[in-house]
Amino acid sequence: MKTFLVGGAVRDELLGRSIVERDWVVVGETPDSMLERGFRQVGKDFPVFLHPKTQEEYALARREYKQAPGHQGFRFDTDPDITLEEDLTRRDLTINAIAKAPDGTLIDPCGGQKDLAAGLLRHVSEAFIEDPLRVLRLAQFQARLADLGFRIHDDTTQLCRAMVKRGDLKTLSRERVFKEFEKALRASQPSAFFGVLESFNALALIFPGIQLAATKSLDEPSPDPSPEGRFSQLVLENPTLNLQDLNAQVSIPKHWMDLAAMTRALAETFCQVAELSAETILAALERGDARRKPARFEQSVLISSTTLVKNAAEQAQILSLWRRIVPETAKVTLPETAAGLSGQDIKALIRAGQLRRIKAVHGQS
Repeated sequence: MKTFLVGGAVRDELLGRSIVERDWVVVGETPDSMLERGFRQVGKDFPVFLHPKTQEEYALARREYKQAPGHQGFRFDTDPDITLEEDLTRRDLTINAIAKAPDGTLIDPCGGQKDLAAGLLRHVSEAFIEDPLRVLRLAQFQARLADLGFRIHDDTTQLCRAMVKRGDLKTLSRERVFKEFEKALRASQPSAFFGVLESFNALALIFPGIQLAATKSLDEPSPDPSPEGRFSQLVLENPTLNLQDLNAQVSIPKHWMDLAAMTRALAETFCQVAELSAETILAALERGDARRKPARFEQSVLISSTTLVKNAAEQAQILSLWRRIVPETAKVTLPETAAGLSGQDIKALIRAGQLRRIKAVHGQS
């Protein structure tokens, strides 16, 4: 069976970066022959198979034919006579159109190695415009490779601007937009993702309410570089951003939305903890559901303090104080004498105990 390592694994190996996952192209096979070899088919639109041992993806070499609008409007041909070169030339960028044979030979029909050396993100062919998702993929690749000095070729920029002007991005699903957004937030320079979209006149269209200048801080080292953490930071840095409007364009997971909304609502309170009354602190604990979700509460405090407070010592002091307060208030239990009390009396008793513990930790009399 003729198999070739393709795409990101080859690109990252040539760049000296760690390989996250390996994808393979198979030439000269059919779905039936793959199944006979023990592979399990998972692709619906075109045959993709999982290796019986490694579970890595093996796709039959294919041609693509555009037949409807959007990134899903393609017909695929996986005839066993299709060559590796034909498969590579239907890909998006030249740096993603390099294959590696089992003996280490590189197959590079589109000049991907040359563009890697030059730090260029360049489209393979004019067929690039047939898939609007490639505009977002290009932006997230820039975010991932900006630290290596990569830039987008001028001709590719012009193609993307034309696609945006034509309204092609309106056909993208919210779910596919999110996938590229999440990858960008994991990148070394997330602001480059938004910068590229701004240069294509697409930022306001896809991410309404996000201001480019307010994305720069995402590039700074953070104690919480998780994508949901960076999303909450992004929301905090863009105070006029409407979360519901954004969610209408991008399918944001509920736990991301919940964390961002809580962080936006409580960030200033979190950062002022040293000056707050025990009653105000308890109100923040209740609003942030600290008793049931202490990890999320601490994550929100961490994001808030590192975004709004620039002094590292103050950040540490804020986090330390909340880390002592949350478990102390969670320890409050009802005494045996509470048996027979009403619901309101029980609530008042627990509240009084929590306030006493907050004052003890906080040093209040």
